Amino acid sequence: YQTFNSFNSFILKGEGAQGMDTTFASLMVRANDEPDAMYGQVAKSVQISPDKLTYRFTLRPEARFHDGSKLTAHDAAFSLTTLKTKGHPLILQQMRDMVKAEALDDATLVITFAEKRARDVPLYVVSLPIFSKAYYATRPFDESTLDIPLGSGPYKVGKFEVNRYVEYERVK
Repeated sequence: YQTFNSFNSFILKGEGAQGMDTTFASLMVRANDEPDAMYGQVAKSVQISPDKLTYRFTLRPEARFHDGSKLTAHDAAFSLTTLKTKGHPLILQQMRDMVKAEALDDATLVITFAEKRARDVPLYVVSLPIFSKAYYATRPFDESTLDIPLGSGPYKVGKFEVNRYVEYERVK
């Protein structure tokens, strides 16, 4: 119980290390003291269409991965599309009403949702991790691995011993 043999906790294969979500940034983050409030993390702003089916995000230009490379709308679109097709079944179920995610340019992401979706689907989708498209261009996303992924969140994987512990280091 609570052991791990993979740093990919977003797929069904393997036992993902707990806390890996802190190593990735998301479009928006929840405010723990407000039930449905979310604030931009990578997203600088969001425009919602009148029919509430299309969400257009402008990303923060300062958003970066831990290696210093720029985090773009292409990374966000890749991440959401990958999670919808290759993610853990619980993620797939929550994302079933996301129709598509597409990058219009490096700074603009458009997410389209199905008409008769649950009210909380957009809240779930915008809180999902953003992965590096370049990092996964040479690695399979849907495999269990102990390679430390390229993150963008407030923490990164530090020292670890498989099935024993993981230390997360604060990113400066």
